[in-house]
Amino acid sequence: MNHKDSKKLSQAVEHYLLQRIEQGYPDTHLDTQYKILQDFRLFVERKSIKWDEIFTLKMLKEFMQQGDSNERRRAVRGLAKFLYQQKQISQPIPLKSRPKLPEIYEDYLHYSATARYDTEKMVQHTRRVLEAFYHYLKQNSLNLSTITIEQIDTFNQEYNAVYAQQSQKLNRSCFKFFLKYLYYERRVLKRDFAALLKVSRIFHRAKPPCFLRTDEIQQLFDNMTPTTPAELRAYAIVHIAYTMGLRPQEISKLTLDDIQFTKAEMHVKYRKAGFPVTMPIPQKTLKAITAYLVGGRPENNCRELFLQCCRPYRAVSSPTVCYSIKTCMRKAGLPEDATPYWLRHTYAQHLLEAGASVFEIKEMLGHDDIEATKRYLHIHIKLMRKVILGEFV
Repeated sequence: MNHKDSKKLSQAVEHYLLQRIEQGYPDTHLDTQYKILQDFRLFVERKSIKWDEIFTLKMLKEFMQQGDSNERRRAVRGLAKFLYQQKQISQPIPLKSRPKLPEIYEDYLHYSATARYDTEKMVQHTRRVLEAFYHYLKQNSLNLSTITIEQIDTFNQEYNAVYAQQSQKLNRSCFKFFLKYLYYERRVLKRDFAALLKVSRIFHRAKPPCFLRTDEIQQLFDNMTPTTPAELRAYAIVHIAYTMGLRPQEISKLTLDDIQFTKAEMHVKYRKAGFPVTMPIPQKTLKAITAYLVGGRPENNCRELFLQCCRPYRAVSSPTVCYSIKTCMRKAGLPEDATPYWLRHTYAQHLLEAGASVFEIKEMLGHDDIEATKRYLHIHIKLMRKVILGEFV
């Protein structure tokens, strides 16, 4: 390893540990990480390798032979993930050894992690789908740029034949995002085949989604008296879910840079359908976010909007957002089966009552298919029949 790369690695370790300090990790954790990463630095310096060869699964396994422990594994993987986010290495250390795909596939995997903010687990799942697609093209002597919708349908059916319904849904979603990338970002495909890949939707429930009535919404907010950091965070999260209709995962991905306070606008980069959108922020919601930033958010260099209340101050996950909303609903005495998505359905209900068209609602909800949005119309019709005709179904 040359002197330049050695110095670069030392600086990387220093910057990584500084980030951990800013995130509030305890001194004992930092001391352990420092010792392990210094051992790792000395280990790679003795080898004749280049910078791109340092953070590989092979190198990690060799280092683990000197002392197999979860702490050593986590420290090196953590450093690699940090460098990947800083765009200093092409990919984090994979969980399993996998052959490298052609450049355009690897470019998309990098794009999904850095532009779409997919988790490492989701990126690895997408890699498996793309590997299967690449082998399908290779076995059938097909060219990516001249592929047809019929051939795409054939791959989709063959690949998903052995999977359960929910796994099929996830596989198709990963594949459709890749097709969108090929058309919109790389211009490799002549058409947006993702829009042509029609599949039957899978719903968890036979009944239409539930929503909250006006008195229940009032009941929810009347029972919220935010004073602690966790309560201030939950108050802001509930406001965003109710007044803007964002999914829990979209809320968890929000950053400070996404909010323009002077314009009262929020830029939602990560959406399920893959299309970013800028939305107006209602005044009450803006005040709730401000109250959290002033009195509840830990002082931290993390750019994510919502952080954990305890050290280390990492960004909250989608389950944490769901738990915060569910806790508020339970304290307010709402129905036991109420879920965070009831707020999203309520948002759609209000758009319908305000006279918005199904196409406008589709854009506001971030749906990629008008059929999904039509289900919210079904809610409105049910309500009208119940109120006007006294029908109960």
